[in-house]
Order: sequence, then structure tokens, then C-alpha cells
Amino acid sequence: MTATFAPVALPSDLDGIAAWIDSEAMAALLAEFRHEPLPTGSLGDRLAALEAVSARCWDYRKGLERHQATGETFSPERTARIEAAATALGLLGHRPPPADDYDHILVLGGGVRTMLARADLAADLARQGVSTTTIAGLGSVRPLDNPAQVAQELGLPESPTEGDAVEVGLRRALRLGQPPSRRSGVSDTGQPWWIRSYEDTRPPVHVLAAPSTRPGMRANTGDTFIGWAELVEPRPEGARLLLVTTDIFVPFQHCDAVRLLTLQYRCHVDTVGFDTRSNPWVKTPETFQVLQEVRSAVRSMQALHSALDGEQAAM
Repeated sequence: MTATFAPVALPSDLDGIAAWIDSEAMAALLAEFRHEPLPTGSLGDRLAALEAVSARCWDYRKGLERHQATGETFSPERTARIEAAATALGLLGHRPPPADDYDHILVLGGGVRTMLARADLAADLARQGVSTTTIAGLGSVRPLDNPAQVAQELGLPESPTEGDAVEVGLRRALRLGQPPSRRSGVSDTGQPWWIRSYEDTRPPVHVLAAPSTRPGMRANTGDTFIGWAELVEPRPEGARLLLVTTDIFVPFQHCDAVRLLTLQYRCHVDTVGFDTRSNPWVKTPETFQVLQEVRSAVRSMQALHSALDGEQAAM
């Protein structure tokens, strides 16, 4: 019988990071790859040791985009053990939000099928009684592959960019009409952005195609958080936020949000994801893809650890 593990909370501080990496679930995952539990030492040293393991065992991207990664296959028994640990660590399955009242719900961006799933979850949460003053979809101007083919397959408007896909998903799930207002511009580094707002709906809905903060590179999740706090909801001091994403991305995107929105604006962040193993819009992830996102989570926790350490040093 496959072991089960107690769910581990998503980290929001140094103690939370320690609890996540030192958990029974993480120890079991390390043992699955013939690694001992993490050595004693400072939290930074333990994180570095875990990152080194993840680089050796779980880096299937090798610098490529996620969809370009190729990885190994595992026996059903090993898959079950890995997935049990990943579920406890927050990378598989849907955990309901811990509250039912938020200032803002942020639906994170992706391709069309991903956005249909994430937008459906946001709409389901609203129907279940989770309230908010605004909903914002966070995407970018990153071009998507085969937009005409995807549109034809799904019977939806064409989505040339990630931002368009975010809008298509939210329009369908929330039954939005045409946007009454549009804004666009160029960032200080020359990167384009736009916002489409459905201000007559309740709650109001905004769709952001955020600029990259790194010239020559596409906007990442962190860039969309920064874009939201600068362009959509300037200086959201103390806001309570619910992030909606995909289960396997929950820990890394949560830690990025804490680093960029909690530490800078004192926002409280909760993060939920749809269950990829039971969603009609997306393929169930391969086991190696789940492990890749364990690595992403570890690296995001390293960045959060550094930011928290710096904040403590400045006090």
C-alpha cells in the first residue's frame, strides 16, 4: 500500500520554508531517488542541498521551455509513491481556499486550454461563495503556437497571445461581454503592455498583458505580479489575494507572489490550483513534469529565502 502524508502548508515565511523542505513527504521523495534526508545546517544550506538534488534528478527542461522538456517514465508503483509525496507538498490536487472573502482574485496566465481550466475554477469558487472586489487575469504579449488551429478545435475566438487566451477563458467562464475600456502603453524598458477592463460586471474584471522586466525575454509569472501591482491595482497595500493557477505550479507561484507582493506591499497571499488529474481541458501531467515543478518550487523558495533574509537584515 502506498504511504500517504500529511498536507504541508504553502510557505509564507522562513519557518514555512523549513517545514516544507523538512517534511516527511519531501524525505520520502528524496528516498525515492536514493538520497538521504537533508543535512543539518542553516536553512540556506539545506535549501542549497535540495536544489542540488533537484538539478541532478528533476531538471528535465535543461534550459528549455516547459513544453519542450522530455523525461523518464516510472513504474506504476514509483509513480504512486512520487504522486503521494507531491500531493502532500501541494503540487497535485485541489485544496480549497482557506478563506471566503478576498480583495482581489488573480487568475494566472497560460495557453488557451490552461486558461479555460483556471477560469472555470475561478468561476466555480465565485459560485461556491468566495467573494472578491475584483478579478484580474494576468497574462503577457507572448505569442501562442497555432492560434487558428486551437481556436477551430475549441470553437473559440483566436488567441494570438497569452493575454488573449486569458481574456477568452475569463469571458467564457464569467460570461463577459465586450470590454468597455482598453489601455495600452510601453514600459520604461520599451516593453509593450495592455489592459482590457470589464468595469460594468460585478465584480469588475481586468485582463492584463504585462510587460517583461527583462528586455529580450518574455514576461514570466513574476513580471505579471509586478505589472498587476503597477498598472492594474497600483500599490495594493495590505490586500488579501487569492491566486488561481494549475496544481503543479501552486508552490512555486505562491512563493513568487509572497516574495513580490507580500514583502513589497504586505499583501496576504493564498493560492489554489485546479486538479490536473481530473480536468477535461488539459492533459494529466507526466510524473517527470510534476518532479520538474518540485524543482521550480525549491528554486522559488531559495529566492524567497534570500528576500526574507535581506528583509530581516535591514530591520
